[in-house]
Amino acid sequence: MSVSPERYCLGGLMKDIEKEINEGDCDNSNDVTAFKSSQDKIFSSNDTFLPPFNTLFSPSLENYNFFPESNGSEESEKNDEVENEIKSQFSLKNILAAFNSQKSTKQLQKILSEESNETINLIINELKGNFREVIKNRNGNYFCSDLLKVCNQEQRIKILTELSPFISEDCTHEFGTHPIQNLIELSSSEEEYKLLLASFNDYNKVLLASLSQNGSFVIQKLIVNIPEKTRVQFNLIFVQFICILSRDMYGLCAVKKFIGYTKNELIVKQVFNTIIKNFVSIASNQYGNYLIQYLLEKWWKTPEGVYLKKIIASKFQILSGNHFSSYICRLFFKLCSNEEKKEFLSNLNNYKSIKGGSQQTKLPNLNKFIFEEKDKKDKKEKKEKKEKKEKKETKENKEKNVNNKNDE
Repeated sequence: MSVSPERYCLGGLMKDIEKEINEGDCDNSNDVTAFKSSQDKIFSSNDTFLPPFNTLFSPSLENYNFFPESNGSEESEKNDEVENEIKSQFSLKNILAAFNSQKSTKQLQKILSEESNETINLIINELKGNFREVIKNRNGNYFCSDLLKVCNQEQRIKILTELSPFISEDCTHEFGTHPIQNLIELSSSEEEYKLLLASFNDYNKVLLASLSQNGSFVIQKLIVNIPEKTRVQFNLIFVQFICILSRDMYGLCAVKKFIGYTKNELIVKQVFNTIIKNFVSIASNQYGNYLIQYLLEKWWKTPEGVYLKKIIASKFQILSGNHFSSYICRLFFKLCSNEEKKEFLSNLNNYKSIKGGSQQTKLPNLNKFIFEEKDKKDKKEKKEKKEKKEKKETKENKEKNVNNKNDE
């Protein structure tokens, strides 16, 4: 409890009065004893909040400072209190408890964006050893994603070092995939790239992640965000599974991204050779046919595209007989110029039988692709003739009606 300046002033005054009065100067000793007893009542031993006079006050009021200077201990105590409050707020127990509800998690995310770099370090240290649990939590994965956004490179590396051995496994998790994707997008240094790829140095891990719905997105992020020179080992592993992945719904997306973002000639040749060796099985697959269509459009004017067109032309009969590969035939004929179409039709075997002969059943659906434009043209001409005929008839009917009115 603090003592008011008025009490300090009164104490100094009574000390001076006590020095000036003595028993010899007073005629009535009873007055002196009465005065002293009243003084004792005012400053009794019960007033424990008052220190001894000789330690606080100078003999006179002139030298007394009514507002003594503080020594700074109070400020340090206040800082300690604030620091302790922050520590308790972002303690491991409180953070994990906040993930129990969406509302408390959002409040924690809002506070997180306003905190200093020191507080971010405090949070990372508190969550050390628990980041796998956090990213796989229904609400915690959102908090972790926001935490990564406010982290600097050094802080991200701390988190990444803990998660690195388990990325290939956690990336397939429905909640864990989101913070890992953010981590890949935010990475910008060689050290971060190496830590991200460290978990994908195994053939099985790359394959399982690529075939997973959530893992496929992570593989695509790795391909897009990590420079091609850094992911050489990853590329060599990925190429081995082109045939398998191209026939899977999620693997196909990863393969298309890989081909689109790979410029190394050796890798491109290896991909091309693998596809050509397994061309029919890929083209006749419900997902694989999309890969061939993608390559046909991408490589149309390249040396690879020229060779691909020859393969399609040589296997046109087989491809047109399958429901899925028939879409490749349609795209092929659509992309061909008029000269290429003529050359293709002249080199095609059994052309007359396709047009309507007895061997038409050998090439099912082929007529639809080759003569598609001709059919459209014929329909258009028939429609125009019909419209002209209707116009002519309406005109003649009008003239007849006019003539009939004149005769009447």
